[in-house]
Amino acid sequence: MLQRPVEELDLDKLLASPELQAAGGLILALLIGYAISTALAGALARAAARRHDGLDDHLLALMRRPVWTTVVVVALEWAGDRLHLVDQATLDAALGTVLVVVWAAALVRAADEVLLALVQRARMGQAGLGFMHGRATMLVHFLVRVVVLLTGLYLVMVLWGLDVRAWQVSAGVAGAVLGFAAQDSLGNLISAVLLYGDAPLRIGDTIVVDGRLRGRVTDIGWRSTRVLTNDGVEVNLPNALLGTQRIVNESAGPNEAVRLVCEFTVEFGRTPEELRAIVLPGVAGLPELRPDLPAELQFRGPTEAGLRFALLVHLADPARRTQGLDVANSHILRSLRAAGVALAYSSHAVHVGGPLADRLRAALVPGPKTMS
Repeated sequence: MLQRPVEELDLDKLLASPELQAAGGLILALLIGYAISTALAGALARAAARRHDGLDDHLLALMRRPVWTTVVVVALEWAGDRLHLVDQATLDAALGTVLVVVWAAALVRAADEVLLALVQRARMGQAGLGFMHGRATMLVHFLVRVVVLLTGLYLVMVLWGLDVRAWQVSAGVAGAVLGFAAQDSLGNLISAVLLYGDAPLRIGDTIVVDGRLRGRVTDIGWRSTRVLTNDGVEVNLPNALLGTQRIVNESAGPNEAVRLVCEFTVEFGRTPEELRAIVLPGVAGLPELRPDLPAELQFRGPTEAGLRFALLVHLADPARRTQGLDVANSHILRSLRAAGVALAYSSHAVHVGGPLADRLRAALVPGPKTMS
């Protein structure tokens, strides 16, 4: 019986096989990806033990897929270089496009998670995050997507060898034209971003603009801010105007209490102690005023008509300034009348003499009538 000789296995030739190297590279990439996923899972568990908001957990979970995909794509690129099945430039561009898409999607989701965490912290009252609400969150959400999309398109065009210089020039010209045509709108938009970031006012605050307009902020938009006056009239103020005008926020500070000054003048002959005993009792029980903040009666000095005083009280709601003035002034008038104290007013005596006085006297005082 004839026996065929068994050929010795050429190990070096087998290891030099491109197919075996490609397969080994893919298997190694899968193992590395699994190791990275396991490491990230452990990091997730440690982060969950340290923090309670879950932001680190979500961010690390979002990074697992793009990191694993990156390892696999690198292995595929290396395998393609060994096998030479397709054009290497085309393979690099295709795999690079996959990486751009995967990482862009991960970045958008990560930005959404960060925005959600910031909004939750703003609702809990964390300092410095008052601008994270409503349209501000929507704007950041939109801008993140636009930036990621444009950056991804640029990278894809570079990967496929497209000429991006013409696109850059066109985008620059279009941006210059739009900026010149909509400079007022852009100014209002930039001012809105500064208002959200600096947060000099918030929705619900009572403000005074340039000492002339008073009202409550009802909405802060990207073009204008809406203020509702005490007369029930809504005024739209361009955001660029708010960036240049003097704004007094009566709702800012440790509390919303705003001091009112009600001045009045009484006749001579009264002392400040007497006036305090007459006016101050009963102020704490008046509506529209803060009962926990004591009222003051200050003597401001004499005038030509009498003694000038000022009653200082605090409003409970800055938006009801006119109502508070009405209540305080009415209390002053009632208290003075009950005590028999008269308000002083200016009076002037006019003395007329000479020929003009004689003519006026003759015209006003009739002479004796003659009998006919």
